[in-house]
Amino acid sequence: MDCWTVLQLPEDTDERTIKRTYARLLKSCRPDDDAEGFQRLREAYEEALAYARWRADWEDDDTRVEEPVAAQTYGNLNDLAELMDVSALHPAPLETSQPDRAQALISGLNLHNLDERWAQAQQQGCSEAFQAGLLRHCFDSPGERGAIVSWAVHHLEWLTPWQQVAMTPWQHDALTGELLQEYRRTLQELLEQKAEREFITQLSQYNSQPWLRVFDLQQQWQRIVLHLLHDTTWSVPLFERVCQAFGWDDQQGVYPEPAWMWRDLVARCEQESFYEHLQAKAQDPTWKSADAMAARLLLTPLSETQQSWMTAQFSDNDWHACQQLAETLNWRYPQLLERLPQADVFFWRKFLPRPVSHRSWIRLWGALALATGLAVAPETKTLSTEAVLVVLLTVIPAFLAIRATQLWAAVTSRLIIPDLWLTQRLLPERFNPHQQWLVLRHGIPQLCLLVFFGMLLGVMGMLGYAGMILIHWLHPKRIGQVSEHVEHYYPWFSGLHWAHWSPLQVAFLTLMVPATLLCQRYLPEIPWTSLAHVL
Repeated sequence: MDCWTVLQLPEDTDERTIKRTYARLLKSCRPDDDAEGFQRLREAYEEALAYARWRADWEDDDTRVEEPVAAQTYGNLNDLAELMDVSALHPAPLETSQPDRAQALISGLNLHNLDERWAQAQQQGCSEAFQAGLLRHCFDSPGERGAIVSWAVHHLEWLTPWQQVAMTPWQHDALTGELLQEYRRTLQELLEQKAEREFITQLSQYNSQPWLRVFDLQQQWQRIVLHLLHDTTWSVPLFERVCQAFGWDDQQGVYPEPAWMWRDLVARCEQESFYEHLQAKAQDPTWKSADAMAARLLLTPLSETQQSWMTAQFSDNDWHACQQLAETLNWRYPQLLERLPQADVFFWRKFLPRPVSHRSWIRLWGALALATGLAVAPETKTLSTEAVLVVLLTVIPAFLAIRATQLWAAVTSRLIIPDLWLTQRLLPERFNPHQQWLVLRHGIPQLCLLVFFGMLLGVMGMLGYAGMILIHWLHPKRIGQVSEHVEHYYPWFSGLHWAHWSPLQVAFLTLMVPATLLCQRYLPEIPWTSLAHVL
């Protein structure tokens, strides 16, 4: 099917008739209703227009070639003058005055009398000449261009395929660019004023304009709105309304270009939605779930005392919720850390309860048993009364020391604030990054145990205990892991499993045991190498 059949025109139709016919057919073949029909009509229009222009140019060239021939055919200048007299072909006086009347209407034109001048142009029959003059006026007065084009797209259907004024491509691009930037400035001002409802209303009005329904302009307009959202701040409901207005749907793969900017906006929307949900939990005191308590602790500005009182009531579920929320904020939404009262989302770890595990008690009993055995080793040959007394005097204080340590742990849990204050000032952060070790909670029991081991084995006992503690503190590498079978069936022996020890601890203990025995035998003058000597 050729272009003339689609347009329903003869092949000798001029350019003006082609444009009018195309504008008439577009009213029944909109691009949003029938995309294929519109594409077929557009291609036929462009082909016919190109053919009409080519035919007009060819006729002009043929006329210029025939002029010298006509001059030779007619022998005198009078006949040539009669031939070239085209006065009879001039338009009627009424038609020649149309540009003059249109120019008079353009003269003195401003933004306030546009409607009046356009009505006069219609009454005087010079609407086409008025539109052509109005187009020239847009480029003669750049300051009024935006307002004039905005008026023209509403009243004259400018920038649409069925406009009546002829524009060059660069004029069309200049006017669309001017108008789109004006729309962007208006929307940006509304976002800066936090007028989101007005923003959606204005955006809907822009989208309903016919010239923005053209596919290429629609894509350009969506890119402009996408860049605007990327450069400004907004709420999640506004972003959802914008997606509804343009039909954007990430799940269906319908989104504007560039794709990386769209992905950033989707991630930002998820982040804002997540943060708003957290704020709702933190600000509602009626929520008592573990997630709500964690959100209240991390998002609410509280003093250390208030944080201590709050965390004193936490259960294991609350602490797990704090861990999960802190990890989500730190790794998935790091941009939100600037909005939190404390940039360190793991600050709450210093308020964690520090119960003594059964493995620690098992290791402590094992150490006391080993120290007791070394202390009474010189007396085991005779099994004297003194040796039995030594064992009794060792076991009873050991039991009392362990019980006192348990009570001390309960007492210091209520002194967490001063304990943290002392720890921050006495222990370097590089050795205690998460404040796992506390001065009061752990320091005083360790000193008491150091003295107790000194009473059992003297200097060697103190060196052995201090060395094991320092290696445990400074060398976190362990030999392996305890099997689930041992952990389940032998819980009271799993604390002494070799997998809990550092290789350096094993080597150090292997050296200290024979060294202590040798000192007891050959260097009895070392102070307190055995409690029996003290007794």
